[in-house]
Amino acid sequence: MELTGNRYAGSDWRKLLSTRRGTIVVAAFCTVVAAAILVYAASRYRQSVQSGAGVQTVLVANGTILKGTPGDVIASQQLFHTQSIAAGQVSAGAIADTALLHGKVAVADISPGQQLTASDFTASGGYISELAPDERVISVPLDSSHGLQGVVQVGDRVDVYADLEGAGGASGAVTELIATNIPVLAIDQVSGSGLGAGGAQSDVVLKVKAHEAGAFALASDHGKVWLVLRGSDAAEPGAQPTYDLQTLRAATGGPAR
Repeated sequence: MELTGNRYAGSDWRKLLSTRRGTIVVAAFCTVVAAAILVYAASRYRQSVQSGAGVQTVLVANGTILKGTPGDVIASQQLFHTQSIAAGQVSAGAIADTALLHGKVAVADISPGQQLTASDFTASGGYISELAPDERVISVPLDSSHGLQGVVQVGDRVDVYADLEGAGGASGAVTELIATNIPVLAIDQVSGSGLGAGGAQSDVVLKVKAHEAGAFALASDHGKVWLVLRGSDAAEPGAQPTYDLQTLRAATGGPAR
């Protein structure tokens, strides 16, 4: 038995097109084919555009970044993540390098998932760009001897002791370590980069933890403050006693009274 398929000869197509129904069927078929071709062509075009443009890596906020947050804090605490985004979806001025955050502060709140852009930041007007949320800046007046005249420089780190006269009862004074590894931000003096040039009193600007600021203020107003310079690889001093005359004699082997 011979199998044959249904095929339209040329006369069949002419017969089909000669009727209204046949013309509609052919027109509908051609419309479907044309639409399929257009959809395919558009898809290929979009793929070629995306492939040609590629993707860009930008910084995206992990959570809400509040107005006034220093860029250095955003970078050091990694308040962002990097994300690869199609070039056509990258915001204008999007930041890809944390170096661009240095010395800047946020000019408005930045929402979670928002791309960090240059317009979100402005140059800092002071020490605020150097402060983490738990840090403060305080100025301490020091004379040349207590502040290591000509030794302490901006950028150094110091340990700080407080000497409170009259706070030790019969012994007359107590001295204790109140903070370690404190950065020196500035030294307000007439000339030179060291502390107390010419023997004059200087205001030393220090970066401290928020909970330490009260101790610095008390020691500065009611006693004396000593700066002790640290080396670049200094070990932490560990727990320190509160020194008065009696504990000092005991520690040095002198007679206790």
